[in-house]
Amino acid sequence: MPSVKEVWQGLVKDLKEHSFSSPAREARLLLASILEVEPSRVYLFWDEELPPPKLTHLHDIFKKRLQGVPIQYLAGEWEFFSLPFRLRKGVFIPRLDTESWVEEAIVYLRSLPEEKIMVCDMGCGSGVIGISCAFWVENLYLYGADISPKAVELSKENAHLLGVEKRSVFLLSDLFSAFPPVKFDVILSNPPYVREEDWDSLSPEIRLYEPREALLAGEEGLDMIERVLKEGESFLKEGGLFFLEHDPEQKEAIQKLADTLFLEYLRSIPDLSGRERASVIRKRRSKNETAYR
Repeated sequence: MPSVKEVWQGLVKDLKEHSFSSPAREARLLLASILEVEPSRVYLFWDEELPPPKLTHLHDIFKKRLQGVPIQYLAGEWEFFSLPFRLRKGVFIPRLDTESWVEEAIVYLRSLPEEKIMVCDMGCGSGVIGISCAFWVENLYLYGADISPKAVELSKENAHLLGVEKRSVFLLSDLFSAFPPVKFDVILSNPPYVREEDWDSLSPEIRLYEPREALLAGEEGLDMIERVLKEGESFLKEGGLFFLEHDPEQKEAIQKLADTLFLEYLRSIPDLSGRERASVIRKRRSKNETAYR
């Protein structure tokens, strides 16, 4: 029987031949799922032999990977902001670019003087955004919401995994419809923002496997963004902030939308490629307050 190291080497070779961009990482994730260990612990089993049943299972999931099934679904987990999160088919896969603005949100949250910081993660998916903030900000209390039952259950699971479940509530809700009367210091959101006409141009790995409702948002891709701002404004404290992800080309439209809602557009946050991937928008302390420039 081959050792774990030998199997890993074979996987890396095969993934390279099929032009996967991160063959070593993918091989480690696939082996971790077979061994039922954390990816970082795969190397501890380097010299152990992999029995035939596990080799058969590995062969089956490798075939699915070649068919385009996302590695995150096959591995059952993914790292976000240096933290391990479980993932399952039917729930949106978090992107690396999201980490850029989440980092800025965490820096801002850690600067707040409040003893109890109230945060909302709207459209929470697997919970990576809000849970990462709760993990790194110990006095943060989190409300997460999603319209998908699978997403809500997975968020609860991830909150427990990372030890923040006592400071987290996750609601099955169409945006804020199921929320109690609560005011937030910050509302975080990575809502659907893909335009209908752009759907066919997405990669098959996205179109065939990720939930359509977590991606598409109307003709201009702004339907959910507009709802988050309009409905979220009444749940935000005066002076509170939205951290909102969007397509870089939507920045100008979001600025105009913020003005019509008497919200103050503060700035954009670039992603890893330098594109304007998120916006920070403030709720003015009164509708007569002049915009900060």
